[in-house]
Amino acid sequence: MLQIPVQIAFTLSADLQKSTLHDLQRDVRREARRALLGALGNAIGQVEKALLAAPVLCAGCRRPMRSRGRSARRIVTVFGSLQLQRARYGCRNCGAVRRPLDEWLGVLAGTECTAAVREQALYLAAELPYERAADVLRHVGGVGISGRQIQHLLRAESAHIEAALGLPREEAAKSLRRRFRRAGKAGATAGARRILQLRRLKTSGRWEAYWVGRFREEPPTHPRAGRGSSPRVEQSR
Repeated sequence: MLQIPVQIAFTLSADLQKSTLHDLQRDVRREARRALLGALGNAIGQVEKALLAAPVLCAGCRRPMRSRGRSARRIVTVFGSLQLQRARYGCRNCGAVRRPLDEWLGVLAGTECTAAVREQALYLAAELPYERAADVLRHVGGVGISGRQIQHLLRAESAHIEAALGLPREEAAKSLRRRFRRAGKAGATAGARRILQLRRLKTSGRWEAYWVGRFREEPPTHPRAGRGSSPRVEQSR
């Protein structure tokens, strides 16, 4: 069990003659979000240090891999965007590449968003157009993603949602058709069906249980690498 000490502190400046409670709340929220993002970055750094404490083995050859420096990656968290510098390892025998921190993060392939961000974005997208959902998420949650990104998240998540619901695909409801007509699109598209499935999940009473399961599908993989697990491997180019 890795113990990660987290300390969060910040200082506010307030002009008692001009500042209001609204100003104070706004400033506390802004600075707290910055502090939480910094704390998360430090915690992820501690996690990577623990992951690299043991030799990094090639998933195919089972041989120790050599360090190939670090490379940058941006992830979108519930506290904002975080830039990471991840350690990169290569296999001299077969050319495979591993980034242990990426394996642990489990960010959905093709996106920068964590599962917690996916949950919040799709919760809004069940009722709002994609761009409006992105605007609310940005204003209320401080998470900057676009409507197109939310649409991509739903497309990637739809197979999991359909499997969880166990229901055949059906045509969209009248209100959904109106929403898509306003956007100049047909209401019987694959996109409309995905929205309908998302709404069903939201109203089924299984929303929380579904996302708990999705979070657990993103477990650490590297600590078990020497005991028969199969981490994801990227072939070098």
